Formats: sequence, structure tokens, C-alpha cells
Amino acid sequence: MRERSLEHYRLARKNDVVLLQERNLAGIEIDTSKRIIEKGETTYRIISKSVREYQFIIPYKQPDEERIEVGQIFYIRDGRLIFLARVLDIQYDSNYDGKWDTTLRGTQFFDQDQIFNRVIAEPLGCVDTGGFRKSRTIPTKFSAVKKAEKEELRFLLEAMGDIEIGVLRNGSKWVEEMPVALHSDAMDHHMGIFATTGMGKSNFMKVFAASCMKLAAKGKSKFGLLVVDPHGEYLLGKNGSKGLMHLKNYESGLVCYTTDKKNATHPGVEELTVALDEIEPMDISVLYDWSSAQRDALESISRVFDSNWLDDLQTKEGLAAMVSEGFNEKTMGVISRRIKTIVEKNRYIDKTKSSIPNILAHLQEGKVVLVDIPRMSDRSELFLLSVISRCILEEYKQDAARGRKNCLITIEEAQRVLGEGNLTRFESIAREGRKFGVGLCAITQQPKLIDKQLLSQFNTLVVMGLGDRNDRSQLEESAKQDLSSLDIEIQTLEKGEAIISTLKIPFPVPAKIHRYEDYLGRLEREDRSDEKLITSGGFRPVLD
Repeated sequence: MRERSLEHYRLARKNDVVLLQERNLAGIEIDTSKRIIEKGETTYRIISKSVREYQFIIPYKQPDEERIEVGQIFYIRDGRLIFLARVLDIQYDSNYDGKWDTTLRGTQFFDQDQIFNRVIAEPLGCVDTGGFRKSRTIPTKFSAVKKAEKEELRFLLEAMGDIEIGVLRNGSKWVEEMPVALHSDAMDHHMGIFATTGMGKSNFMKVFAASCMKLAAKGKSKFGLLVVDPHGEYLLGKNGSKGLMHLKNYESGLVCYTTDKKNATHPGVEELTVALDEIEPMDISVLYDWSSAQRDALESISRVFDSNWLDDLQTKEGLAAMVSEGFNEKTMGVISRRIKTIVEKNRYIDKTKSSIPNILAHLQEGKVVLVDIPRMSDRSELFLLSVISRCILEEYKQDAARGRKNCLITIEEAQRVLGEGNLTRFESIAREGRKFGVGLCAITQQPKLIDKQLLSQFNTLVVMGLGDRNDRSQLEESAKQDLSSLDIEIQTLEKGEAIISTLKIPFPVPAKIHRYEDYLGRLEREDRSDEKLITSGGFRPVLD
């Protein structure tokens, strides 16, 4: 039997760092992965390709605890600079030419010292004494590459905002000391939440709303949040989950309205009403697929009648007035019948009473306003949301010169009203709402159906897993930060994981969204007198 003969060469020793390279003198197969042994840590050498792409080599076989994953963040310390890079892809590679994995060498298929995995990484930027910045240079070749931990990522604490939603995720591991938090100042710049069914959209919205409630209860809120819930998930929860009303510690930051008489019996929940004179003809437009003649008639109604148009249009005199304007009697008959059906079907419509003035007042106070509309049809939901959002935008336009808190309006299944060829009044909010402090939060499973120009107005994207390539392409083309390189990572996101792209955070960050019930428990245990910000180190992670 041949003995294993090895020569060890000590190449460097500095600050307790020893690099050993093993030379196989006897021809015996050994692992020469060129690892650095540093205080028990495993690191690798970078073989930088360009300023746009970093590469480094890892052993073809790794222990489970050291496996490298897509989405992990690594750092390269080079002089005063710390370069950061995110893993985009991991490939099999070797020193063989051709089909290395079928090359025979004796009784073995390969020599272990000739095969390895190649890691492709995207430069994120670099950190120096002045903080984080985009990198215009490249790290020195063969510099050590290590997995980034909380110390290397601490600069992100200062970049985070005030609306806590989860913790930083590095691959599949959490960096528990690193909260991920959106900025209130960016909420009027529109937000999109994109995920396929079951990936955690509703959980995200409850966590987001709970953080907004906390800010409102502490008097720190910078915007009001309107949440219209057609599924009955947010008020008291559903299928064993908990709702926003269970957050008693910060209940003063929440105001609830409902169309369900049973839910209206709960303390703190009011029955929703909308006055007849608050409805405008174009609010009806979202309910049906109108012909061009019918749509022209709807647009002309407000010119012919005053605020009592709903009643006037049901009279013979009202129909005659529209016919005298050149509209067909049958056309007006269809419109009249449909409007009558709407008023009779939606029992929250009242001749005089309205909740909308109070909703506007609460939004201007920076509170979370939850409008609970369970078992309501899609069209009726859009009609109600159209009326409320129009009233909000009109109010904010009138008082644009006066200082007020901004507002964010959520839209479930947003492709219904923001899709190409189906644009409604929400288009005006998407296009000009920012000028008046009104933002949209679009929630959808199919971003590919949203008008591209409108999607480009969204500056905060929460991507929670999209299997459809067309959906991912739509977001990549519209995002303010480059998401095109994250295609593989987005495909591999698990439930509750997300990529967050937003203003003021320097690159798209991977996040693990809090499970709402766990986050609720933590908020309920908090001391209301503790005014520490998350950036001051008072963060406590939520553990499953």
C-alpha cells in the first residue's frame, strides 16, 4: 500500500491567519480546495471576473452547515474597503476539458482535486469609513471571501426605515439582529406586493398594518393607511389566524368600519355608510363593461344634473333630459336600471349618513383605517373603493397647500383596475397621487397584467415568489432597482420570504417576513413607554 505523502507550505501568517496549500506528491487523491483556516472559519479566494461580476471557487462537496446558497451575501475585505456580493448562481466546474463528469481516470470518474463548484456573485457595493456606496473598482484578485454576518451588514441598520416588517435573510438563514423596515416617507410613491397564492401576501399586510398602528398609537405616524378587506381576514382573522383587532396594545392606531352587521357589534367597529350624494357617475363605471355610447352618457350625466342625479335619472323627466342631449333612450334605460340595482343591492348606501368624512379625518391623523367588506362581490368592492379613493384624492387636492399626513390606499387584486385597457380613476391616483401625498398599494398575483407605465410609478416592490417568467420580467423592466439578476432567487423564495426593493435602502434586500401571530405577541409584550427606535438596537427578533 502506498503511503500518503504530503508537503505543507506555509504561505502567509498575519493576524492569526494561516493559509495552507497541500501538494499531492504521491499521486493520491486529496481535496485541494484552497480554503483558509482562520479561527475555525472557512473562507475562499476570489477570482474576480469584472466590476460587474465576481467569481470564487468552493469544494464540489460541502458539509451541510457550510453549504452555499443562492441569495447569500458574502464580503471581501481589501484594505480599507469591504466589498459585498450576492450569490446569483452555483455551477459545477473542473480543470478537465470537455465532458469532465464522464472522463474516466482509472477506476474513478474524476480526481477530487480537479473538480469544484464555481460561484457567480453580483457586486452590491462596498463599505468604507464614509459608509456604503456603489463600487467603481474591483477587489484584488485572490482576496479572501467570507460569508457576511451582522458586523459586515450593520450599515444597513442606518438605511432602514420605521415600518418594521421582518428580519434580514442571508440565504435561508436569518440575521436576527438586522430588522428590515420600510420608510414612511416613501409610501406616497406607491407600493406593490406581488406573490402567487399561499406565499404570504395577507400575512405581510397584517404585519405592515400592525407596524403602522404602532407608529400611530405612539404619535409617530407620517401617513394614514386605508385597507379595504373583501375576504374578512384583517379584522378578526380567519381560519384560526388573528386579526388587527387582537393588537390591544396599540388599538388606538386602528379604526374599523364594516358592511357586516354582525361584525359591527364588536366594540370599536362601526357600520359603514356612504351617502347618495357622495356617488358620482364615473364611480359606476367600474361595475360593468359599458359600451362606448353608455360610457359617453355616464360622462355627461354630471353636466346635465346636479348632486341629486341618482334620483333624477330614475324619473321620466331625467330620462327625457338625457335624450334631449342626444343619447338613445334604450341606452339611458340600461344605465338607469343598473344604477337602481346598485343602490338596492348595496345596503350601506344611505340617503344622508356617511362614514367617509370620518374616514378622511382618521387618515389625516395617520391612523390605520380598516374597511371590512366580507362576502361582497368583486364589482361592488371596486365600486366602494372607487368612491372612497375619489373622495380622498379630491380632499387632498383641495388642501394640497396645507401640511397634512400622506395617505396609502391598498387595492387587492389590483390588476382588475390597473390593467392595460381597463384603467379607471385609480389611474389618476397612480399618475398624479404623489403630488398630493396619496399613494397606492397594489396587491396582485399577476403583475404582468398591470399597465407597464403605471407599474413604473411604483418605487417600493415586495416580491414574495413568482413562478411565472412573464410576471418576473414585468417587474424587472419596471423596478427602480435592478432585479434582473435575481430571477433564480425569486423563483426559489419560500412562504414568508421576500425581496424588498425600495427607496433609501441601497440595494434589494432579502427578508424573512414576521409571522403575524408571533409579531402580535411581541408587540403585546412591549412597554409602551419604550420609545427606542429599531436603529438604536432595541430590536428583538420573532422566532418560529
